[in-house]
Amino acid sequence: MKINRLKGLIVGVIALIFIAGCSGNRAARDITSDINGSFTSQQIEKAIIDSGKARGWAMKKMRDGLITGKIVTRGYSTEIRIPYTSSQYSIEYVGSQNLTPDTEKVPNNYNRWATKLDQDIKTKLLEQQSLYN
Repeated sequence: MKINRLKGLIVGVIALIFIAGCSGNRAARDITSDINGSFTSQQIEKAIIDSGKARGWAMKKMRDGLITGKIVTRGYSTEIRIPYTSSQYSIEYVGSQNLTPDTEKVPNNYNRWATKLDQDIKTKLLEQQSLYN
């Protein structure tokens, strides 16, 4: 009877370790999106910066064609780089502090944050396009 309990406990611990390992960090996913329509560099820049700020990112134009962003939540921070042209932009993971020591993996939240930022940028560009058409 005690052996069966011990076996059950061991199986439970192994399952818990497996579940914890599977729900942890993931590889950072860079996102590249095409820009459909005709926009000025300033319009694209505004869509990116406004979208980031609305999501809590501190956005900064480094030069024409490059914006950086940083978000700080609960003592953690993540940095991104957004290079853009008139035909596309990318959201690229740069690094994190207090999230994970491995720069190849980031918390699940990062990929969700990047996806939502991408969606917001697309929405802002569509809004601008409807204003000028």
